[in-house]
Amino acid sequence: MAAHAELNETTAVPGGLNLPRVPEPADENDVLREQLEYLIGHAAERICGCSDCQRYLRVRSALLEIFGEPKTQLVRQSAPTLPMAA
Repeated sequence: MAAHAELNETTAVPGGLNLPRVPEPADENDVLREQLEYLIGHAAERICGCSDCQRYLRVRSALLEIFGEPKTQLVRQSAPTLPMAA
């Protein structure tokens, strides 16, 4: 049979106090993975434009950014071009 403190998820400390147990913090990678799975599942049927669909599109864009074409940049010459000797 479990002790009363275990059933109520409390921890006894000296002095007779019973403090609630604090759960272990969740792994950030697990939380990110869970959120991503939720957003993918939500947007799987169709993009309806709600806030979750907008979040999905922003996250998708950020994650796929590395696969996009590099942005073209104008190259400025630092010095004027001198004529070449013949």
